[in-house]
Amino acid sequence: MSDSPTQRAPRKDAVRNRARLIKAAERAFREQGLGVSVNAIADSAGVNVATLYRHFPTKDHLIAAVLETVLEPLMAARDRALVSADSGDVLATFMHEAVRLEAEHRGLADALEHYPSASELRAQLREPAIEIVTPLVERAHRDGELRPEFEALDLLVVLRMLAGVAAAPQLSPDRVRRYVDLVLRGLRPD
Repeated sequence: MSDSPTQRAPRKDAVRNRARLIKAAERAFREQGLGVSVNAIADSAGVNVATLYRHFPTKDHLIAAVLETVLEPLMAARDRALVSADSGDVLATFMHEAVRLEAEHRGLADALEHYPSASELRAQLREPAIEIVTPLVERAHRDGELRPEFEALDLLVVLRMLAGVAAAPQLSPDRVRRYVDLVLRGLRPD
């Protein structure tokens, strides 16, 4: 017998249950806020609460997992912008798509603002978010699309501000696009 533990792949039902829990939690957080009970989330996912706690020891772990899934579409948007955008359009391509994606998750962002562990959760996601936008910032600097003094964290702050604009129910998509374009003009070198 070997003393070293063997790493087993997770069971298929465990992988499926985890994905269902994250999806149910994302929907519940967006619609009801972060105060929704873990029992309600487990019920919505079709599992018992013990299964939820097996995957996520605390509610903060579940919230962090949901927030990480929100970053995945931003990675895809970044990759599409880097591949498909003409020179001088990479930042604009990404920003428009990122603002649209953020608006879709606005309920989750609003709920996070009022959650007791919000600052710790945001800090946990800051580095992955910076890693997502860094290649865009580098390319935008190279293409002359972004002022040299702006860095990845600045772009994340700008995206956060624009997400608030995109979530305003009285603004049409054309109006939101106009505001994103105005901000992009301000980010460009003189």
